[in-house]
Amino acid sequence: MIGKIKKGKNFAGLTKYILEKEGAELICTNLAGETPQDFYRQLTATQQLNPRVRSPVSHISISFPFNEKPIDEELEEIAEETLKGMGFEKNLYFAASHNDCNHFHLHIAASRINIDGECVSDWYDKRRLEKVLRNLESRFNLTSVPNSWEVDRTAPSTGQKRRMFRENQEFELGLRSEPAGKSAVEKIQDVIEDAIQPGMRFAQFVERLKVNGVEASLKLSSEGMVQGISYSTDGVAFAGSKLGRNSFACTLKGLAMRGIKFDLEHDENALTRYISEDDKEQDEPLKTKIKHPMRYPKSQIELD
Repeated sequence: MIGKIKKGKNFAGLTKYILEKEGAELICTNLAGETPQDFYRQLTATQQLNPRVRSPVSHISISFPFNEKPIDEELEEIAEETLKGMGFEKNLYFAASHNDCNHFHLHIAASRINIDGECVSDWYDKRRLEKVLRNLESRFNLTSVPNSWEVDRTAPSTGQKRRMFRENQEFELGLRSEPAGKSAVEKIQDVIEDAIQPGMRFAQFVERLKVNGVEASLKLSSEGMVQGISYSTDGVAFAGSKLGRNSFACTLKGLAMRGIKFDLEHDENALTRYISEDDKEQDEPLKTKIKHPMRYPKSQIELD
């Protein structure tokens, strides 16, 4: 399960979005009444218990894999245990399911102000939510998802996952001759991992990427400062900041930390070949005054 938690100020808008969406199904609540108006009026009333709270709305959404849809009794337990694990034992709430976007998901709306007038802390709430969901995955025998702080590589987007799931289904039904291929984000990261070697110069690294079907492009500021790097394959491009994390970061700074050498004396001519098309349209002298991205104090470095 993938969970998200957000704070807000408007109970009415969130309540209507969750309950009035086509196909929405109320799973559980401790509120009285039946209509969205009944619910958001009670939730809004909790603000009077602690007017100092600026964002009294809590919205937790939980997405399930394409092939998983727990029964209502399990969803009710998941909602209640999630609220308990996040400190909402004394708070008003409701939970409802949506089945759009080709995957099943659960929405939980709650007041952050409990019946004692205390506000539920949002300290490290995203990380706490991930821990709660890992325990629930084990308890209900659901597909386990790695915690965000344990993942070093960028995962495919929801749209890419849907495409791969659909193509694999078509392959199993004999409608395709091959199973789904890897997504562009996976291809690029695989090529980077295969190409990178500690001690190699940046120009060598980029040429090795190109041989394996990945193009690299540098972005310059108007002063000629290298701001960042992007990668593309199959017509799809990603900024370096969107690929990899921690020791697998694909930014210029990340490449330097992984052993790539930025040798301006050797690479100046090569670097000009990797300037993005937008920057190539600027004045010609810009190409000849590239500044080394790793030779300046941190405050002057503009890396993505």
